[in-house]
Amino acid sequence: MTRLLALLTLGMLASSNAASAADRTVTLTVDNMTCEACPYIVKKAIEHVSGVSKVTVSFKEKTAVVVFDDAKADVKDLTSAAAKAGFPSALKSGA
Repeated sequence: MTRLLALLTLGMLASSNAASAADRTVTLTVDNMTCEACPYIVKKAIEHVSGVSKVTVSFKEKTAVVVFDDAKADVKDLTSAAAKAGFPSALKSGA
């Protein structure tokens, strides 16, 4: 009986953590994009961040729109990934 209660409690905790996680969409300003290949590099760098599900990079607007699981990553993780690839970025907008 104790084991059953422990399993139920563990299951409730796991489901409450999953319920608190949500997809978040942010727009980053991206510096140093000087050619048509740059957006590809930025996209690949940000896609490697755990929890990222979609990245759209605009060379013309110098932005990256990123959809990610906010339980697995935060904006700092995204901007750090871009910076490590040579493209400093900052939060422009997002929930």
